Amino acid sequence: MKFRVATRCSKLLCLGLWGYLILCLGFTRTAVSSAAERVRLAVPTVAVMYAPIYLGIHQGIFAAEGMELEISSMRTDLAIAALGTGDLDYIAHGGAALRAAAQGFPLKLVFALDHKAPFWLVARPEIENLNMLRGKKIGISFPGDTPQLVLKRFLRRKGIDPDREVSYVAGQFSPTALQSLLGGALDGAVLAPPFNVLAEEKGLRVLSFLGEAVPDATTSNGIVTSDRKIKSQPDQVRRMVRANLTALLAFRQKKGAAVDLLVSQFNISKKTAEKVYAHALEILTPDGELSHEKLRNILDMMQETGKKDLLAFQPEALLDFSFLREARKELGQSGEGKNR
Repeated sequence: MKFRVATRCSKLLCLGLWGYLILCLGFTRTAVSSAAERVRLAVPTVAVMYAPIYLGIHQGIFAAEGMELEISSMRTDLAIAALGTGDLDYIAHGGAALRAAAQGFPLKLVFALDHKAPFWLVARPEIENLNMLRGKKIGISFPGDTPQLVLKRFLRRKGIDPDREVSYVAGQFSPTALQSLLGGALDGAVLAPPFNVLAEEKGLRVLSFLGEAVPDATTSNGIVTSDRKIKSQPDQVRRMVRANLTALLAFRQKKGAAVDLLVSQFNISKKTAEKVYAHALEILTPDGELSHEKLRNILDMMQETGKKDLLAFQPEALLDFSFLREARKELGQSGEGKNR
Protein backbone atom coordinates (compact mmCIF):
# COMPACT_ATOMS: atom_id res chain seq x y z
CA MET A 1 0.00 0.00 0.00
CA LYS A 2 2.76 2.36 0.91
CA PHE A 3 4.59 1.37 -2.29
CA ARG A 4 1.54 2.22 -4.38
CA VAL A 5 1.11 5.60 -2.71
CA ALA A 6 4.79 6.35 -3.17
CA THR A 7 4.60 5.35 -6.83
CA ARG A 8 1.57 7.54 -7.34
CA CYS A 9 3.28 10.45 -5.63
CA SER A 10 6.35 9.93 -7.81
CA LYS A 11 4.18 10.02 -10.89
CA LEU A 12 2.49 13.20 -9.72
CA LEU A 13 5.87 14.72 -8.94
CA CYS A 14 7.18 13.83 -12.41
CA LEU A 15 4.10 15.26 -14.05
CA GLY A 16 4.49 18.40 -12.01
CA LEU A 17 8.15 18.72 -12.96
CA TRP A 18 7.37 18.19 -16.66
CA GLY A 19 4.63 20.80 -16.48
CA TYR A 20 7.01 23.22 -14.80
CA LEU A 21 9.69 22.60 -17.47
CA ILE A 22 7.22 23.08 -20.31
CA LEU A 23 5.99 26.27 -18.71
CA CYS A 24 9.57 27.49 -18.32
CA LEU A 25 10.36 26.65 -21.93
CA GLY A 26 7.26 28.55 -23.00
CA PHE A 27 8.39 31.57 -21.01
CA THR A 28 11.89 31.23 -22.50
CA ARG A 29 10.55 31.19 -26.05
CA THR A 30 8.35 34.17 -25.30
CA ALA A 31 11.28 36.03 -23.79
CA VAL A 32 13.50 35.25 -26.79
CA SER A 33 10.73 36.25 -29.18
CA SER A 34 10.01 39.48 -27.36
CA ALA A 35 13.74 40.23 -27.15
CA ALA A 36 14.24 39.79 -30.92
CA GLU A 37 15.49 43.01 -32.44
CA ARG A 38 13.42 44.35 -35.31
CA VAL A 39 15.72 45.00 -38.27
CA ARG A 40 14.46 46.60 -41.50
CA LEU A 41 15.96 45.70 -44.88
CA ALA A 42 14.86 46.98 -48.30
CA VAL A 43 15.42 45.21 -51.63
CA PRO A 44 14.65 46.69 -55.06
CA THR A 45 12.57 43.68 -56.08
CA VAL A 46 11.98 40.07 -55.11
CA ALA A 47 14.70 38.21 -57.01
CA VAL A 48 16.98 35.20 -56.77
CA MET A 49 20.10 37.12 -55.72
CA TYR A 50 18.31 37.68 -52.41
CA ALA A 51 17.35 34.00 -52.03
CA PRO A 52 20.07 33.33 -49.41
CA ILE A 53 18.44 35.99 -47.22
CA TYR A 54 15.02 34.36 -47.60
CA LEU A 55 16.58 30.99 -46.77
CA GLY A 56 18.21 32.53 -43.71
CA ILE A 57 14.83 33.73 -42.47
CA HIS A 58 13.18 30.38 -43.24
CA GLN A 59 15.87 28.40 -41.39
CA GLY A 60 15.94 30.71 -38.38
CA ILE A 61 19.49 31.98 -39.03
CA PHE A 62 18.59 35.61 -38.42
CA ALA A 63 16.46 34.70 -35.43
CA ALA A 64 19.44 32.85 -33.95
CA GLU A 65 21.32 36.14 -34.10
CA GLY A 66 18.52 37.81 -32.15
CA MET A 67 17.01 39.59 -35.14
CA GLU A 68 13.51 39.75 -36.56
CA LEU A 69 14.32 40.67 -40.15
CA GLU A 70 11.64 42.59 -42.05
CA ILE A 71 12.08 42.85 -45.81
CA SER A 72 10.28 45.34 -48.04
CA SER A 73 10.60 46.20 -51.72
CA MET A 74 11.54 49.80 -52.38
CA ARG A 75 12.79 51.87 -55.29
CA THR A 76 16.53 52.47 -55.09
CA ASP A 77 16.53 56.26 -54.67
CA LEU A 78 13.84 56.07 -51.97
CA ALA A 79 15.68 53.27 -50.18
CA ILE A 80 18.92 55.26 -50.06
CA ALA A 81 17.05 58.26 -48.67
CA ALA A 82 15.31 56.08 -46.05
CA LEU A 83 18.66 54.63 -45.01
CA GLY A 84 19.97 58.15 -44.51
CA THR A 85 17.03 59.15 -42.30
CA GLY A 86 17.14 55.95 -40.26
CA ASP A 87 13.78 54.67 -41.51
CA LEU A 88 15.68 51.63 -42.81
CA ASP A 89 18.57 49.81 -41.19
CA TYR A 90 19.99 48.17 -44.32
CA ILE A 91 19.40 48.12 -48.05
CA ALA A 92 20.41 45.55 -50.66
CA HIS A 93 20.80 47.95 -53.61
CA GLY A 94 24.56 47.40 -53.90
CA GLY A 95 25.72 49.04 -57.13
CA ALA A 96 23.46 52.07 -56.96
CA ALA A 97 24.24 52.58 -53.28
CA LEU A 98 27.98 52.46 -53.91
CA ARG A 99 27.66 55.03 -56.68
CA ALA A 100 25.77 57.21 -54.22
CA ALA A 101 28.51 56.68 -51.63
CA ALA A 102 31.12 57.80 -54.17
CA GLN A 103 29.20 61.08 -54.46
CA GLY A 104 29.30 61.71 -50.75
CA PHE A 105 26.48 59.69 -49.17
CA PRO A 106 27.82 58.16 -45.91
CA LEU A 107 27.16 54.53 -46.88
CA LYS A 108 29.21 51.33 -46.92
CA LEU A 109 28.85 47.89 -48.40
CA VAL A 110 29.41 45.39 -45.60
CA PHE A 111 28.44 42.18 -47.43
CA ALA A 112 28.37 41.35 -51.15
CA LEU A 113 25.76 38.88 -52.38
CA ASP A 114 26.66 38.73 -56.07
CA HIS A 115 29.72 39.43 -58.17
CA LYS A 116 28.17 39.17 -61.64
CA ALA A 117 25.31 41.19 -63.05
CA PRO A 118 22.26 38.95 -62.43
CA PHE A 119 20.50 40.03 -65.61
CA TRP A 120 19.48 38.32 -68.82
CA LEU A 121 18.38 40.12 -72.00
CA VAL A 122 15.22 38.38 -73.21
CA ALA A 123 13.16 39.10 -76.32
CA ARG A 124 10.03 37.96 -78.09
CA PRO A 125 10.54 34.76 -80.14
CA GLU A 126 10.51 36.59 -83.48
CA ILE A 127 13.58 38.64 -82.39
CA GLU A 128 16.18 36.14 -83.59
CA ASN A 129 19.29 38.20 -82.89
CA LEU A 130 20.46 41.37 -81.21
CA ASN A 131 20.40 43.48 -84.38
CA MET A 132 16.65 42.91 -84.67
CA LEU A 133 16.20 44.95 -81.48
CA ARG A 134 17.03 48.15 -83.35
CA GLY A 135 14.02 50.45 -83.20
CA LYS A 136 12.32 48.23 -80.63
CA LYS A 137 11.03 48.77 -77.07
CA ILE A 138 13.02 47.32 -74.17
CA GLY A 139 11.67 47.11 -70.64
CA ILE A 140 13.79 48.36 -67.73
CA SER A 141 13.16 49.05 -64.05
CA PHE A 142 13.66 52.81 -64.32
CA PRO A 143 16.13 55.16 -66.09
CA GLY A 144 19.65 55.26 -64.67
CA ASP A 145 19.22 52.18 -62.50
CA THR A 146 21.77 49.37 -62.64
CA PRO A 147 19.93 47.06 -65.12
CA GLN A 148 19.74 49.84 -67.70
CA LEU A 149 23.39 50.80 -67.17
CA VAL A 150 24.50 47.20 -67.73
CA LEU A 151 22.26 46.88 -70.78
CA LYS A 152 23.50 50.11 -72.34
CA ARG A 153 27.12 49.08 -71.94
CA PHE A 154 26.31 45.73 -73.57
CA LEU A 155 24.46 47.29 -76.52
CA ARG A 156 27.22 49.83 -77.12
CA ARG A 157 29.83 47.08 -77.31
CA LYS A 158 27.68 45.19 -79.79
CA GLY A 159 27.54 48.19 -82.11
CA ILE A 160 24.06 49.43 -81.18
CA ASP A 161 23.63 53.01 -80.00
CA PRO A 162 21.78 52.54 -76.69
CA ASP A 163 20.48 56.12 -76.71
CA ARG A 164 19.22 56.37 -80.28
CA GLU A 165 18.58 52.94 -81.73
CA VAL A 166 16.32 51.50 -79.04
CA SER A 167 13.66 52.95 -76.76
CA TYR A 168 13.08 52.13 -73.10
CA VAL A 169 9.90 51.47 -71.17
CA ALA A 170 10.34 52.18 -67.45
CA GLY A 171 8.52 50.50 -64.59
CA GLN A 172 9.17 47.06 -66.03
CA PHE A 173 10.59 45.08 -63.13
CA SER A 174 11.09 41.41 -63.93
CA PRO A 175 7.60 40.05 -63.08
CA THR A 176 5.87 42.89 -64.96
CA ALA A 177 8.33 42.77 -67.85
CA LEU A 178 7.74 39.06 -68.38
CA GLN A 179 4.00 39.62 -68.70
CA SER A 180 4.59 42.59 -71.02
CA LEU A 181 6.79 40.44 -73.25
CA LEU A 182 4.21 37.65 -73.36
CA GLY A 183 1.46 40.17 -74.11
CA GLY A 184 3.42 41.88 -76.90
CA ALA A 185 3.75 45.26 -75.16
CA LEU A 186 7.54 44.92 -75.16
CA ASP A 187 10.01 43.56 -77.69
CA GLY A 188 12.77 42.92 -75.17
CA ALA A 189 13.46 43.24 -71.45
CA VAL A 190 16.12 42.84 -68.81
CA LEU A 191 15.08 39.98 -66.53
CA ALA A 192 16.55 38.64 -63.31
CA PRO A 193 16.10 35.01 -62.21
CA PRO A 194 13.77 33.20 -61.96
CA PHE A 195 12.00 35.20 -64.64
CA ASN A 196 14.65 34.55 -67.32
CA VAL A 197 14.11 30.80 -66.86
CA LEU A 198 10.32 31.19 -66.86
CA ALA A 199 10.58 33.29 -70.02
CA GLU A 200 12.57 30.61 -71.82
CA GLU A 201 10.13 27.93 -70.71
CA LYS A 202 7.28 30.01 -72.15
CA GLY A 203 8.95 30.26 -75.56
CA LEU A 204 10.64 33.64 -75.31
CA ARG A 205 14.18 34.04 -76.61
CA VAL A 206 17.18 34.58 -74.31
CA LEU A 207 19.63 36.76 -76.22
CA SER A 208 22.38 37.10 -73.61
CA PHE A 209 23.44 36.54 -70.03
CA LEU A 210 24.66 40.08 -69.34
CA GLY A 211 26.71 39.04 -66.33
CA GLU A 212 28.92 36.99 -68.61
CA ALA A 213 28.76 39.16 -71.73
CA VAL A 214 29.76 42.32 -69.81
CA PRO A 215 32.03 41.03 -67.02
CA ASP A 216 33.17 44.53 -66.09
CA ALA A 217 29.59 45.68 -65.49
CA THR A 218 29.40 44.44 -61.92
CA THR A 219 26.32 45.14 -59.84
CA SER A 220 27.12 43.73 -56.39
CA ASN A 221 23.79 43.56 -54.68
CA GLY A 222 24.56 43.16 -51.02
CA ILE A 223 24.06 44.54 -47.56
CA VAL A 224 24.63 48.30 -47.38
CA THR A 225 24.27 50.40 -44.26
CA SER A 226 25.07 53.89 -43.07
CA ASP A 227 28.30 55.02 -41.44
CA ARG A 228 26.14 56.10 -38.51
CA LYS A 229 24.81 52.57 -38.03
CA ILE A 230 28.33 51.10 -38.12
CA LYS A 231 29.52 53.54 -35.47
CA SER A 232 26.46 53.48 -33.21
CA GLN A 233 25.44 49.80 -33.45
CA PRO A 234 28.49 47.75 -34.45
CA ASP A 235 27.17 44.65 -32.65
CA GLN A 236 23.99 44.67 -34.76
CA VAL A 237 26.04 45.08 -37.95
CA ARG A 238 28.27 42.20 -36.83
CA ARG A 239 25.27 39.92 -36.26
CA MET A 240 23.65 41.00 -39.53
CA VAL A 241 26.78 40.20 -41.52
CA ARG A 242 27.33 36.89 -39.74
CA ALA A 243 23.74 35.86 -40.42
CA ASN A 244 24.07 36.75 -44.11
CA LEU A 245 27.31 34.79 -44.44
CA THR A 246 25.77 31.78 -42.70
CA ALA A 247 22.72 32.02 -44.99
CA LEU A 248 24.88 32.33 -48.13
CA LEU A 249 26.92 29.26 -47.18
CA ALA A 250 23.74 27.33 -46.38
CA PHE A 251 22.28 28.25 -49.77
CA ARG A 252 25.42 27.04 -51.54
CA GLN A 253 25.88 23.87 -49.52
CA LYS A 254 22.30 22.70 -49.01
CA LYS A 255 20.93 22.34 -52.52
CA GLY A 256 17.77 20.52 -51.45
CA ALA A 257 16.79 23.21 -48.97
CA ALA A 258 17.72 25.97 -51.43
CA VAL A 259 15.67 24.45 -54.25
CA ASP A 260 12.68 23.97 -51.93
CA LEU A 261 13.01 27.62 -50.89
CA LEU A 262 13.01 28.73 -54.53
CA VAL A 263 9.91 26.63 -55.21
CA SER A 264 7.97 28.20 -52.34
CA GLN A 265 9.33 31.74 -52.57
CA PHE A 266 8.73 32.15 -56.30
CA ASN A 267 5.87 29.68 -56.79
CA ILE A 268 7.75 27.73 -59.46
CA SER A 269 8.08 24.03 -60.21
CA LYS A 270 10.96 22.00 -58.84
CA LYS A 271 12.27 21.50 -62.39
CA THR A 272 12.37 25.27 -62.92
CA ALA A 273 13.90 25.79 -59.48
CA GLU A 274 16.74 23.39 -60.33
CA LYS A 275 17.65 25.56 -63.34
CA VAL A 276 17.33 28.75 -61.32
CA TYR A 277 19.58 27.34 -58.60
CA ALA A 278 22.35 26.71 -61.15
CA HIS A 279 22.10 30.34 -62.30
CA ALA A 280 22.15 31.53 -58.69
CA LEU A 281 25.40 29.71 -57.93
CA GLU A 282 27.00 31.45 -60.90
CA ILE A 283 26.12 34.98 -59.81
CA LEU A 284 26.50 34.68 -56.02
CA THR A 285 29.80 35.42 -54.31
CA PRO A 286 31.48 32.43 -52.65
CA ASP A 287 32.07 34.20 -49.34
CA GLY A 288 30.46 37.65 -49.33
CA GLU A 289 33.47 39.72 -50.39
CA LEU A 290 34.03 41.95 -53.42
CA SER A 291 37.38 42.82 -54.98
CA HIS A 292 38.53 46.42 -55.38
CA GLU A 293 38.63 45.87 -59.15
CA LYS A 294 34.95 45.02 -59.26
CA LEU A 295 34.21 48.04 -57.08
CA ARG A 296 35.93 50.27 -59.63
CA ASN A 297 33.87 48.66 -62.39
CA ILE A 298 30.70 49.58 -60.50
CA LEU A 299 31.78 53.19 -60.18
CA ASP A 300 32.93 53.37 -63.81
CA MET A 301 29.33 52.77 -64.86
CA MET A 302 28.52 56.22 -63.52
CA GLN A 303 29.79 57.54 -66.85
CA GLU A 304 26.64 56.10 -68.45
CA THR A 305 24.57 58.42 -66.25
CA GLY A 306 26.63 61.48 -67.13
CA LYS A 307 28.04 61.75 -63.60
CA LYS A 308 31.75 61.69 -64.18
CA ASP A 309 33.03 63.74 -61.26
CA LEU A 310 33.53 61.38 -58.37
CA LEU A 311 34.87 62.40 -55.02
CA ALA A 312 38.46 61.40 -54.44
CA PHE A 313 38.29 58.10 -52.60
CA GLN A 314 40.07 54.91 -51.74
CA PRO A 315 38.12 51.67 -52.22
CA GLU A 316 38.18 51.14 -48.47
CA ALA A 317 36.14 54.31 -48.08
CA LEU A 318 33.12 52.59 -49.64
CA LEU A 319 33.60 49.11 -48.20
CA ASP A 320 33.79 47.74 -44.70
CA PHE A 321 34.49 44.02 -44.73
CA SER A 322 35.93 43.96 -41.22
CA PHE A 323 32.72 42.41 -39.85
CA LEU A 324 32.70 39.86 -42.68
CA ARG A 325 36.30 38.78 -42.11
CA GLU A 326 35.60 38.40 -38.42
CA ALA A 327 32.55 36.26 -39.21
CA ARG A 328 34.55 34.11 -41.64
CA LYS A 329 37.09 33.35 -38.93
CA GLU A 330 34.32 32.43 -36.54
CA LEU A 331 32.76 30.11 -39.13
CA GLY A 332 36.09 28.62 -40.17
CA GLN A 333 36.13 30.29 -43.58
CA SER A 334 39.30 31.55 -45.25
CA GLY A 335 40.25 33.75 -48.20
CA GLU A 336 40.12 37.46 -48.68
CA GLY A 337 38.25 37.54 -52.00
CA LYS A 338 40.91 39.82 -53.47
CA ASN A 339 41.07 38.21 -56.90
CA ARG A 340 37.40 37.69 -57.71
